[in-house]
Amino acid sequence: MPAIQFHPQPDENGSPVPVFTPTPATSAETWLEPTLSATCSVTERPVLPRSLNGIDFTEEHLGEDDWKHLMKQYRRWKDAPTPVIAKRRTSGLVIVEPDGRYWIVHPTNQFGGASATFPKGRLEPGLSLLVNGVKEAWEESGILAEPLEYLCDVDRTKTVTRYYIARRLAGSPAFAGWESQAVSLVPAWELLKFFNRPNDQKILPYLAAWQLRHRSAA
Repeated sequence: MPAIQFHPQPDENGSPVPVFTPTPATSAETWLEPTLSATCSVTERPVLPRSLNGIDFTEEHLGEDDWKHLMKQYRRWKDAPTPVIAKRRTSGLVIVEPDGRYWIVHPTNQFGGASATFPKGRLEPGLSLLVNGVKEAWEESGILAEPLEYLCDVDRTKTVTRYYIARRLAGSPAFAGWESQAVSLVPAWELLKFFNRPNDQKILPYLAAWQLRHRSAA
């Protein structure tokens, strides 16, 4: 019987997190080829390049003061109107690389039945949906990103999740938190192959429309 592997980071209670079905990593070459999907697995030694698209991979240590600073920084950010609903609010980021690929996370042990998803999480008290999305993306992917614009709201059974388009500033998938067993960088045309849950698939038409607008404006 193979030994149980554990996530390098403990959960929010400080307990070790077993990873029963690890997502395998890809070779170093996949990170530098924009037509390929690349994956960093927490259960394997990272094979990341030092930098990608001119931005270094770094280890970031963020805390409450950083989120308070971002709340001040983005206090005048023009967000989309928030629908008046009884459902719980969540938010996340769709982080795009200059080479056209997107960052996604693989929930540890396929939590919630999802093999992969964009990073997101429940709205925390004292945070805006925007800053909450930045925080959740960093915790789940290890990547610190800058929101660029509102993308969409996705209506789920018990929640409504707001997504923002963002770009990577710092961080590294090698330091993804315990909720993710791997982080991938995926070309747009392969996202549907990774997403097995309908709620994640709902984002893709909005993303396709954003890509079209972005290309038209270029």
